This record gives sequence, structure tokens and C-alpha cells, in this order.
Amino acid sequence: MKTIYKVMSSVALTGMILGGVVWGTAQAASITATKPQASKSLLQDEFKAASDTQQGITLAVSKAFYDGNHVKVELKRSGKELAGSLTGGQWDEQMGEYVHDKGSIRQMDVFIDGKSIHEYGGGDLAKRPSVSTSPGTDPNHAVIILSDASLLGGNLEAFPDKFKLTAKIDLEGVQKPFTLEIPIQKVMNKPVILQPNITKKMGDLRLTLKQVHSTAHSTRIQFVLKGGHNSTILYDFFDDQGNELERISGRGTDENNKNGDFYYDFILETPDASAKSIIMKPFTPEFKDPNAASGEFKMDKNGEIVKNYLKDLEVSIPIK
Repeated sequence: MKTIYKVMSSVALTGMILGGVVWGTAQAASITATKPQASKSLLQDEFKAASDTQQGITLAVSKAFYDGNHVKVELKRSGKELAGSLTGGQWDEQMGEYVHDKGSIRQMDVFIDGKSIHEYGGGDLAKRPSVSTSPGTDPNHAVIILSDASLLGGNLEAFPDKFKLTAKIDLEGVQKPFTLEIPIQKVMNKPVILQPNITKKMGDLRLTLKQVHSTAHSTRIQFVLKGGHNSTILYDFFDDQGNELERISGRGTDENNKNGDFYYDFILETPDASAKSIIMKPFTPEFKDPNAASGEFKMDKNGEIVKNYLKDLEVSIPIK
């Protein structure tokens, strides 16, 4: 079975694939005192500001960094006043398609040192980097997150420590794309890398925690799930004090190994300084149609997905 999932927050399970780029939710991570601190150059954003102007609208990079787990780029739109947000739009039931606000991001092509991300891994979706976008601090801001596929099984290509990121971005209602060239340099602080090799079992399911990479900005987790190909299993993450952690990125695939095992790669916000571990809680969601194995989820009175947690597969992930 060849499957790849874009795993998103259970609160926001909507997304689109536009121009081959995966779009979803993203959340900036906080900096904590117990993690390696970001370098001065990172915090001062010492990079050549990239911007482009088309039809009276300017799109510029206001901040960019790479902590080894993910690349985060913040965009700012200025110039001509636009009613919609940079990430705005909505699904039109009558038309059966997503309708973008005027001036919002419609499509984006991304290149690393001149190489399209679609060319990574020979063009296979399961072997190429992911790109996601989310709203910023106001309607004229947006956040772009990139992560490589190096933890999705096999010998897959990671981002280099230093590279030129080129983004060609189409805005709704603007004829020509905006081209932004952004120098990216990995923060020199070394991440905390753990290889717990913890395995949990439930029936024919075996879940093994392989790697944990922690930085001042994020925690990246790799685990492998064997069996259960006919089950829909999703994941929530909490710190050891019960606070749910937002995910910056997350996906899984069974395409990159001969055994058909699922390799998962989650990037989470860094927990509070007092946290010693992250609790991963797998669950199966209930569907609106009780006989369905996919489709629309069943929601409770608070608008949350009805979940059946799999206690036997729950994992405590050490981060210190």
C-alpha cells in the first residue's frame, strides 16, 4: 500500500494541495531557557531582505531562520489596500472549489539552490520536502514552514546547512508571480539528539520511537508504526504537565521501506522549560458514518473530534 498523510492538528484538519505544495496549519515555537539558545545573528535576522513588487503590491520577507528541524519564513504584504488576508479564502459549496481572497497566496513554487523541491527523491511526494503556510499576526502577514523528508525512512536527502531558498509566489488577482530569494543559514547551536528506541505494542501494532531532535525552537520526533494498515490512527502531543503542544509540521508514509512500515515525522513547538517529557497519545477518530473507515469525522458538542485513545500505544518521550 502506498500512502502518505499530511498529519495536522485535530483542531484544524482542513487543508488543500495547490500546485503540488501541501498547505496546512503551522505554529511558531517558543524559546525556552533549558534548550540551546538561538544565536545573535538569528535573532537579529542578519540576512538580505528579499522583496518583490507587482501591480502596486509588495511582498517581502520580514524574518527567516533554520534550526535544523525546519525552516520558517515570515512574509509581509504591503502597498495597495486589499480587503482579504494574505492567506484568506473559503470553500464555495456551490462551485465545488476553494475561492481565494484577492491578493491572497494562490500558489507557490519553492527551489533550494535552484532545484525545485518537486525534484527531490526523484519527484516522489513521499521523498520530497513539505511546504505549509498559515496566517501571521495580522491579515498582511503569513508564515511559511519547510521541512525535509530525511526522517521518513530510507536514505533521504536533508536540507544543507546553508542554501538559497527561492520562492515564486502567485497572489490572486496579480498577473505575474513574486520572486523572493532568501539566504538560509542553519543556526550553529547543536540540537539535543536522543535515540530512545522505545517500543509499545497493542495487538498486531508495534510503535517504536526512533529519534528526538530538540532545539530552542522546536522538537522533532521520528517513530515507526508496524501493522494496522487498515486503521486510521492520529496523534496528539502533550507535555508532562498536560499542556497540548502545537505541531509545526507532521506527516507519515509507508512508501520509503520494503516492509511497508509507516515512518512518521512530527515537528512540535518546544515545551515549557519545566517540562521533562512529551506524551504522545495515539487515537482512532470516530466518523460521522459509523460504518466508514474514512470521510467526515464525528464531532462532539464542543466541535471537537470524538477520539478513542489507544492507551497501550501511548509513549512518554524524554527531552532532557
